Amino acid sequence: MRFIFFVLFLFIFNKSSAQDTLSVLFLGNSYTAANNLPQLVQGLSTSAGKTLIYDASMPGGFTISGHVNDPTALAKINQGIWDYIVVQEQSQLPTIDYYRYNDMYPALAQLKAIAEQANPCVRLITYMTWGRRFGGQQCDPSNTHCSAVFVDFNHMQDTLTSAYTAISDSLNMQCAPVGVAWQNVLNDTNLVLHTSDNSHPNLDGSYLAALSIFSCIWKQPSLGNGFYAGITPNRALYFQQQSDQTVWGRAADWNLSINEPLAGFSYTQVGNTVGFNSSSRLGAGGRGNLDHRWDFGDGQSSALSDPSHTYSAPGSYTVRLIATNCIFTDTTTETLQIMATGIDRELAVEAPLKAPIAYPNPVVHELKIGRDERDLGRQYNIYSVLGQLVVRGSIHSIPTEVDTRQWPAGLYLLMLESPSESPIKIVIR
Repeated sequence: MRFIFFVLFLFIFNKSSAQDTLSVLFLGNSYTAANNLPQLVQGLSTSAGKTLIYDASMPGGFTISGHVNDPTALAKINQGIWDYIVVQEQSQLPTIDYYRYNDMYPALAQLKAIAEQANPCVRLITYMTWGRRFGGQQCDPSNTHCSAVFVDFNHMQDTLTSAYTAISDSLNMQCAPVGVAWQNVLNDTNLVLHTSDNSHPNLDGSYLAALSIFSCIWKQPSLGNGFYAGITPNRALYFQQQSDQTVWGRAADWNLSINEPLAGFSYTQVGNTVGFNSSSRLGAGGRGNLDHRWDFGDGQSSALSDPSHTYSAPGSYTVRLIATNCIFTDTTTETLQIMATGIDRELAVEAPLKAPIAYPNPVVHELKIGRDERDLGRQYNIYSVLGQLVVRGSIHSIPTEVDTRQWPAGLYLLMLESPSESPIKIVIR
């Protein structure tokens, strides 16, 4: 018995993911060092079943340009082992236009270039800080360059948010929206997140910052995480809710998925052979090449971008494509049915009848069957792709017309009485 095969794709879904062990370098100053923020992020990661390996350079008062020129920071960067580098600017500098455009932005671009030279797969995350508790004007030590006079925390925070999101968008980086998470909590409660200097974070403030960075690194919400860092469970739960609302409620604003590949494919089918064509692509911040891993669902696989595969038996097969770029993967799957018509060609007579013409194909309203007088009286059956009989008849005129206006669109099989005839695929639109 020989079989004619047809493919019907039933469903599709995608899933993006990153690995469960990550290496992260923190570059900041006392805002990052306070309450050991990297260790808080590690605690959240461990509680979530993840492994976070980290190092940090956090000298007091440091700017990004300071790190670019610091031998200690450069040595850590040039290890080339980091999946992420979390970068925090000095807290006042982004609010002063002169330093934002002449110091912060050029330095961050330079730092990105240095990091990518050491490891083309590294990704940078900007760590958005928060405003002073009561706002106020921010100036350099000589009072040469100053910010606007901020009337309150929100006024200053809005400027910081604008500064961080603008450069993150420009350089295709993620932004950890810590300052916005602070803003949401402070506007919702009477809680205090600053220490007595009205600048640095207390433990609550650092925990809230760690939640946002955790979600940006691992691409998952923090709600339900069992690591509380000494904060009461109810308060920790509230901070988790606020952080998730901030991060995931505006994920596009923080470029949360900017580095992720997008897996996809199309296919063509001839008989029982399926040709697959990857339409996978890099995300906006992606660099380098995509690696492909195909699983055809029958124990066979391929690492080609556009493979061809022949199925040996009818059945249900789940085709899976995993597209990988550095630490990021995206998976798309489609379940297909390989259908057999059960036509026995071994019974062909020595002089088989010439195959009749069926037209038009595709069909819109009416199918015409029959080529010439030799086809008169021949029986025909038309089946759906699932093998269900749709109509049975005989060729009583040339051509015989079959009304298809009430048929669902799809693939059908026209089969004539002679065992030597091949089924004809008919497409109804």
